Amino acid sequence: MFLVNSFLGGKGGGSGSAGRLPGAFKAAGFRLSPELCQMIIRHYSVEDGNMDFDNFISCLVHLDAMFRAFKSLDKDGIGQIRVNIQEWLQLTMYS
Repeated sequence: MFLVNSFLGGKGGGSGSAGRLPGAFKAAGFRLSPELCQMIIRHYSVEDGNMDFDNFISCLVHLDAMFRAFKSLDKDGIGQIRVNIQEWLQLTMYS
């Protein structure tokens, strides 16, 4: 419920404003840079800059898959990976 409130900002309706989305991502457990948050918001938001709840959930599912894929490749646990083009395409196209 906290995640939903973080997304909606305690108001009704089915969309979250762009200003509340970084906090909602953080509430979901994703620590993202401001630049990455803006890129994600631009990708998943509708024309008015808000993100509807379905897109928010889709975004969280995609972020979770990408984080899991990265962690599986980060064998040393240092936050860096090395991938070839085939691995990069698999990671980005199918996660």
